[in-house]
Amino acid sequence: MTGGKTFRGTIGVRAIGLRTLAITLATSTPLVLSAVPAQAQAAGQRNFDIAAQPLTEAIMQFGRQSGLQITVDTTLVEGRSSAGVSGTHPAAEALSILLRGTGLTFRFTSRTTAVLEPAPQASGAAVQLGPVKVEGASEGAAFASSDPGVTEGTGSYAAHTVTVGKSAQSLREIPQSVSVITRQRMDDQNLTTVSEALDQVTGVRSFGYERQEQYIIRGYAANAQYNGVPQQEGSDKASSNTDDLAFFDRIEVLRGPSGLLTGSGEPGGTVNYVRKRPTDVLAVSGLASVGSWDRYRGEVDVSGPLTASGNLRARVVGVFQDEDKFYDVGYNHDRSVYGVVEYDVTPRTTLGVSGIYSQRTYINSFGLPLYDDGTVPARGSFTGSDAPSRTRSREMVVDLSHDFGGGWTFKSAYSLRRLNYGGYSVFPYEAIDRETGLVSGMSAGRVEQETKWHSFDAHVTGPVHLLGMTHDLTFGVNRSRYDFIGGTKFVNPGSWDPLNDHDLSAVIDENITYRYETVTAQTGFYGSARIRLADPLTVIVGGRLTNFTIKDRDVFPEVTPWIDSSATTKRRFTPYAGAVLDVTDQLTVYASYTDTFVPQTAQDVNNRTLAPRVGWQLESGIKGSFFDDALNASIAVFRIHDSNRAIIDEENIGCGGTVDGTCSRASGKVRSQGVELEVNGSLLPGWEVTAGYTYNQQKYLSDSDPANVGKRFLPAQSPEHMLKAWTQFDLAKAGVQGWASGIQVGGGVQWQSNMYTDLIRQGAYAVVNAKLGYAISENWDASLVVSNLFDKTYLRIPGYAIFYNIYGEPRNFRLTLRGKL
Repeated sequence: MTGGKTFRGTIGVRAIGLRTLAITLATSTPLVLSAVPAQAQAAGQRNFDIAAQPLTEAIMQFGRQSGLQITVDTTLVEGRSSAGVSGTHPAAEALSILLRGTGLTFRFTSRTTAVLEPAPQASGAAVQLGPVKVEGASEGAAFASSDPGVTEGTGSYAAHTVTVGKSAQSLREIPQSVSVITRQRMDDQNLTTVSEALDQVTGVRSFGYERQEQYIIRGYAANAQYNGVPQQEGSDKASSNTDDLAFFDRIEVLRGPSGLLTGSGEPGGTVNYVRKRPTDVLAVSGLASVGSWDRYRGEVDVSGPLTASGNLRARVVGVFQDEDKFYDVGYNHDRSVYGVVEYDVTPRTTLGVSGIYSQRTYINSFGLPLYDDGTVPARGSFTGSDAPSRTRSREMVVDLSHDFGGGWTFKSAYSLRRLNYGGYSVFPYEAIDRETGLVSGMSAGRVEQETKWHSFDAHVTGPVHLLGMTHDLTFGVNRSRYDFIGGTKFVNPGSWDPLNDHDLSAVIDENITYRYETVTAQTGFYGSARIRLADPLTVIVGGRLTNFTIKDRDVFPEVTPWIDSSATTKRRFTPYAGAVLDVTDQLTVYASYTDTFVPQTAQDVNNRTLAPRVGWQLESGIKGSFFDDALNASIAVFRIHDSNRAIIDEENIGCGGTVDGTCSRASGKVRSQGVELEVNGSLLPGWEVTAGYTYNQQKYLSDSDPANVGKRFLPAQSPEHMLKAWTQFDLAKAGVQGWASGIQVGGGVQWQSNMYTDLIRQGAYAVVNAKLGYAISENWDASLVVSNLFDKTYLRIPGYAIFYNIYGEPRNFRLTLRGKL
């Protein structure tokens, strides 16, 4: 293709003016419309309404309505017009109609990209349309989705489009470090929980008890989004997610403050959980799995159109999993179902409704206390109650999107999530006497909680044309509300053997006599502008105006008046800015700055909410895409200053705002700085690879405790160095024939440097994982994944005298059979 500067745009969400579109189309960079399998467009029906107009504008509308990525040379579209297309067609057929009389034809180069090119010439200069050609598309991936960043069916670890911001964007358009764990990678590694997946992501480390994890990025707990809608954090579980991994198409991770794209200013970053959407053709799949410690798992996933025209689509995913634990007493029983329905009200308007129901029965484990000589009990040990704890979660989501035309779009979503918990917490008062195995007393109690999250977001995005360039504007509002009612009743059973006596039924008093309620609400008005100063240079500026309130009251045995927290904030403005420069067709240089303002819900020992955190981040880096976008690579350097962050109060426990009774206190000023390197994608046909290295230095610059100044900040939560890698080789994709073509071989390593508390230290360690798989047929495959291959014994989380000290899992296996129809 001919020359021109590289520019990456998102058609259907962000519009491209005629002059800019010509520059864009002149490059080999695809215009990202929607990552949809190409063969699905030949098979699935879609509604089209494209009037006669210049071909450049017609291509833009076709992209929005079909979901295909388009690449074309500008010299091929200049001065040409299209007669348009209307009605219900497979996308490939609609594109053929759109191109009639233009002298152009097309071919698919992947599941996500169609290339326009001159039609073959017959004798007498008559145009002879060439055949539609699909290169490298798998017949097994014949489905499409309304999600512009869908990774399911692509067979790749390299994501091309993300939705962690307010519109679909390529990775190179975002002036911050971004990672994506795709559906293919989840399946290849047989990952089943959110924590398993995020622990594979560059720069991310889970911290906390099972299913209550925070996800630490650059030393800070990340914010959570669901399908791009921010959720108000609750207490110490900012980014915790209890949904089953089978419900997700991908997980997007934006490192650094998210105010630049989403308005929320959390310094660590944002985890965007993107759930699966319905497909436009029937797709049925499932799996059965068996593993160590009597782990049994089953999944069923059914998706497709409910009407002949395909304007009504639905999807249902069901999961069950039962498992024991590698330590005494523990087990999990999970049952979950996710359903979603989409309806195209008009060709430009789509309404979606989805819901989740899940229940879990399990034994709570809060880690191990130390012996009084400073050592940790054996890896298979357990302290706590053998009475089962239970959680029940329900969620409903309604979303609406509308295309106004001319590149302007509207999107909105509302979600209501409810979580009920009833369980048991047990903590010794002190380290265990090494000689007797006893402690002088314990805090043993019943905990009951009812939590509701309300989340709403609405925004419009579109182009404006000024000084011969096209710029993009976004305006929106979001509101989130977190309503928590909790009660506890703790008793001291006296001298106890915590490692061997787990029957506390005669001791624990389940008659909770005190309950309180906390309501946290945040409303924000935000706006941003992507201003193109030149063809390769884009500047992003914006800000958010935030109102934040917290109030508390007692609700049992008496209802008391609300008490407003001192953390309440009105009209707080947070600015942000960034720049993106495409230096070549493959490389982009970026820089960004953002202020951070983070209201907190964590409470101190007096049940008072901590004041908001404030700070800033600077980041700069280089991003690249290679081998026709099959491989992504990036390097980033960053520095964060943050003040007043909530940290664990090691001297107190029993606070009511958390399942485990954790108390918090405010830290002083902290600096986090470092570098991140990452590569994801395909090096050769059939060879997928992902690797990432993180160096993150965190240090106290000031603190209420002068002894902390200059020390490493929270070394028990994140290491200074992390290296993560995974690779898989598929012989069939590499061109091998015969019985050996079904073989799939994979392996990976997770290495990190030391972590410690004042009492215990975990040195650097590496965990190696391996996989052997075989494709039995086109629709069936089996795989064996062995985790911790060399059975390394290590503390995943070092702790304190009475809690944490959580071991990583010993060597274990999962044997999985997958099938699809």
